[in-house]
Amino acid sequence: MTILPTESEAASVELAESDHALPQFHFTPPSGWLNDPNGLCQRNGSHHLFYQYNPEGASHHRIHWGHAVSTDLLHWRDLPIALVPADPGTGPDDDGCWSGVIVDDAGIPTIVYSANHDNRQTAAVAVAANPADPDLVEWRKDPDNPVIAGPPPEFATTQFRDHSVWRDPAGTWHQLMGSGLVGRGGTAFAYSSTDMRTWAFDGPVLVGDQWDRGETDPWTATTWECPDLIEMPRMADPSESSHEAATHALMFSAWDEGRTIESLAFIGRFDGRSFTPTGLQRLDWGGRHAYAPQSYLDERGRRIQIAWMQEARDDASMREHGWCGCMSVPRELTTLPDGSLGVDPVEEVSELRRNEEELLVGFTGGTASATTGAQLDAEFVVDLGHDLTSTVTIDLEHGQGETTRLTVTAAGEDGVEVVLDRSASTHEQGADTAELTMAVPAKALFGTALGLRLIFDHSALEVFAGHRAMSARIYPSAPQDTRVRVDAHGGARLRSGSVWTMESTRASGRVLRP
Repeated sequence: MTILPTESEAASVELAESDHALPQFHFTPPSGWLNDPNGLCQRNGSHHLFYQYNPEGASHHRIHWGHAVSTDLLHWRDLPIALVPADPGTGPDDDGCWSGVIVDDAGIPTIVYSANHDNRQTAAVAVAANPADPDLVEWRKDPDNPVIAGPPPEFATTQFRDHSVWRDPAGTWHQLMGSGLVGRGGTAFAYSSTDMRTWAFDGPVLVGDQWDRGETDPWTATTWECPDLIEMPRMADPSESSHEAATHALMFSAWDEGRTIESLAFIGRFDGRSFTPTGLQRLDWGGRHAYAPQSYLDERGRRIQIAWMQEARDDASMREHGWCGCMSVPRELTTLPDGSLGVDPVEEVSELRRNEEELLVGFTGGTASATTGAQLDAEFVVDLGHDLTSTVTIDLEHGQGETTRLTVTAAGEDGVEVVLDRSASTHEQGADTAELTMAVPAKALFGTALGLRLIFDHSALEVFAGHRAMSARIYPSAPQDTRVRVDAHGGARLRSGSVWTMESTRASGRVLRP
């Protein structure tokens, strides 16, 4: 049965689509609120993206599971909402169906998610009503939910939510739930089960205070949201020898007293009961603008990750425009020669490129693209030489006195520093324009040169350099007038540079409840 949208729902979608800041090739909801990606998987050639969704407004309230599917990771088709909160007082998720994952349980696609009631989360299960349906449209919640009724009582915990679930070769299911121990830092609690319904508590796999934090290490905060335990993915460059000490990554999002801080990963070894870290890294240097990432293995064996790009607008502006939140472009995780995780856009993103313009190369002055647009992809190789005063600036000149500036500065043996200055990127009141910084180690350089890629989509900006990522949100008044300008100083030069316009993938005729 087709349910026609109400007049107010149609108006809500029209309001979102009228906003010049709405991304056109980054996934967004039809309108309303979006946060964490959920249930990422590929099945029979189709990629499934479930996501935290409030179709009723641009605020975090009574969260549903939205659902979209794609065959190319670029063009997404909306499907009916997969999970809807129970009516008040009738279920453990009556205040929201929060983040979770999808696994295959003997041929039955199964969701494990956080059921929210009165600001208390428990673990719940839902199964595909028709496992043969390629779109996985209909889901049935287990009548015995929740399957884990709360955190282990012997611990004083901060929060308790979000899931990582897998099955070992012997057939036992394992689950991590994000949490934190009061006074000790974040943690992930481990559980095991033979049927995904009855879970035994196995203890915390790692606690924040068990990591000897170095001077340059990020703070792992008081709660680890959205844990994702994976085997280290394939090498970025198979010709390089791998770092033998680490075989697993424990990825999570650092949360503290309502503050979403950033996405991190411990690199190390998991022995089935505990995680022994050998390193800690950022998954994105944009802080909260690439939060709650989730990953999955696609049918080609790639480790694909998508993150939630939070807004930098204030609440009033989000309500005014009727939408909130977009996803990052899909990214591929790889293992780098030093044993860390590398982050790069999947190769499919380049298929959206149109109308290449090559910029003047070898220069030591300045050059600007003739190409303008609200949807741009730009790639550069910049050579900083050996002079520590060398810098390259890449400006997104938006017009109307608005500019977003990326500065690349030589840092000697430490590599380079990439700084994103958003202070003049918008006239919009209440927007977060704080500076962002990414360190790229010398081992990521090609001699004295660095490869850079900027992906700009109305208000979404992603920067990639040396297999590292930095995400941000910016709100130029006239994004369609944006052009790229490059300047070199102190002996730096541009080895190569190209700018492309990017095709739109946002479907027309979208509705709040497909």
